Amino acid sequence: MQAHGDRYLWVNPPAIPLTTEELDAVFELPYQRIPHPAYSGSKIPAYDMIKFSVNIMRGCFGGCSFCSITEHEGRWIQSRSEDSVIREIEQIRDKAPGFTGTISDLGGPTANMYHLNCKSEEIHAHCRRLSCVFPTICKNLLTDHSSNDLPDRRARQLPGIKRILIASGLRYDLAVQDPEYVKELVTHHVGGYLKIAPEHSEDAPLSKMMKPGMSTYHRLRSCLKSSRGRRVRNST
Repeated sequence: MQAHGDRYLWVNPPAIPLTTEELDAVFELPYQRIPHPAYSGSKIPAYDMIKFSVNIMRGCFGGCSFCSITEHEGRWIQSRSEDSVIREIEQIRDKAPGFTGTISDLGGPTANMYHLNCKSEEIHAHCRRLSCVFPTICKNLLTDHSSNDLPDRRARQLPGIKRILIASGLRYDLAVQDPEYVKELVTHHVGGYLKIAPEHSEDAPLSKMMKPGMSTYHRLRSCLKSSRGRRVRNST
């Protein structure tokens, strides 16, 4: 609880993590995928941005000091099954008004944490680290990105699907652990530049934010050059 004048803010702990089967069931409810009729055809920028996107997971073990995702979605990564993700893409293809063949995002709070978790549930249950990746990646964290590629590759083969983009945030300290994932990403799922915010290029703010330093950024640049020669620039 936190006092604000004569009122108090009550913050509940994150919900109990869902199993893959439970998460699939939630995402496969019969949603309409269109704004409520009360909006009467009004232009809704937030809806336009996400209407052809697919959420494949929830939760984050990054523990960044400026971010609330860990607080309301929990540290345990909860991932949908590959089949469930494919079924939602097919639903968008067959029923979403205005769909032209491009999935705008296949991601979540962090695009490349899909199916990544601690190697042991017992270790994770007793862990008191604020972050699994800061100041260094925990030796107990699984960093194999092969599961990330499975729904991406299947989705690219679906009839009527022209392109699958990944626009969610990317933890490049994790990505560089698997150069093959970076190659797959920039070859098939990037629409142009990969961008980082200006403060992500300065070690002093990064250390306060519990984010990886510039050495990891330079490793990512090397991976990109060896993959497709794509460039990375700072966004403004």
